[in-house]
Amino acid sequence: MNYEIIENGLLPIYENENKERLVNARELHSIMKVRRDFTNWIKDRIRKYMFIQDEDYILTFAKIGERRNVIKHEYYITIDMAKELAIVENNDIGRKIRRYFIEVEKRYRNIIESPRNIFDFMRMAIDQIEANEKEIKKVKVLSENNTKQIEKIQSKIDVTIKKDYCLASDIAEQLQLYSENGLPHSNLIGAIARQLGYKVSFKHYYEDEYIAIVPDISKDNAFWQIYYKPKAIVQIINWFNENKEDIEYIVVYQKNTKNGLKGEIKEKGFKIDEICYKIKN
Repeated sequence: MNYEIIENGLLPIYENENKERLVNARELHSIMKVRRDFTNWIKDRIRKYMFIQDEDYILTFAKIGERRNVIKHEYYITIDMAKELAIVENNDIGRKIRRYFIEVEKRYRNIIESPRNIFDFMRMAIDQIEANEKEIKKVKVLSENNTKQIEKIQSKIDVTIKKDYCLASDIAEQLQLYSENGLPHSNLIGAIARQLGYKVSFKHYYEDEYIAIVPDISKDNAFWQIYYKPKAIVQIINWFNENKEDIEYIVVYQKNTKNGLKGEIKEKGFKIDEICYKIKN
C-alpha cells in the first residue's frame, strides 16, 4: 500500500489509498524522544492500551540489509491512536504533538465544510475523482466477475438444454393432466419422477441420463429448473399409463349439498405416496 505525505509540519502525516490519515509510529517515537527502543515501546503500548490491528494501526513489513534477510516492521497508526500515545508520554513534546494533531484535523474539517480558496477546491475535486475511480474499478471488477459467471452458466445451458428436453409442465400437457386452476399439473409429474428414482431435489447444477438441472435465467438464476430428457419422458409416460388405474382416486358427495348431489364426483385425481393430486374435472 502506498503512503503519501499530505502534511509535513511538526510530524509528517500520511494518507493511504483508502484516504485514511496516518502517522508513522517510528517517527512519532523519535520526535517524542522516547528512551525505550521502538519495538518494545510500540508493542507495550499496543498491549497496554488494547489497540487493534487494522483498526487503530496498520502493520507493514519491509526487507532491509545487503542480503535483504532482515525484516523491518513499520506501524502506521491513526491520528486518534497517535494523540493517545502523545498524551500518555506526559511531557511537553507529547502535549505539543497532540495540539498539532488537533489543529491538522480541524484544518481538514474546515476544508471539507467550507473550502476557502482554489487549492481547497482542487484538493476536494481530486479526492472525489480518486474516490470515483475506485468505485469505477470496483464496478468493473464486479461486472467482469458477473460476466464470467454468466458465461460459465450459459456454457452449461448450451450443452445440456436441447430441443427434445421437456419441463414437467410439458409432460403434464402431453398426458392431459391439469390441476384445478387449469394449469398443467407439474407437481404430479415431479411425484412420478421421484417414484422412478430421479434426483429432482438438487439446488445446484446437476445432470445425468434422465434430467438436467440448471439455473433459471428468466428468474435471475435465483431458482433451479428441471429439464427431463427423452429417456425420462418415455419412462414417466409409460409409468403413468401403466399405473393410472391404481393411483386414481375419486371422492363423491355422501349427501346432497348446494355444490353437488349425493353420489356425484366431488374430487378426482391421483394419489402417490399418500399425497392426493387433484385434477380438474
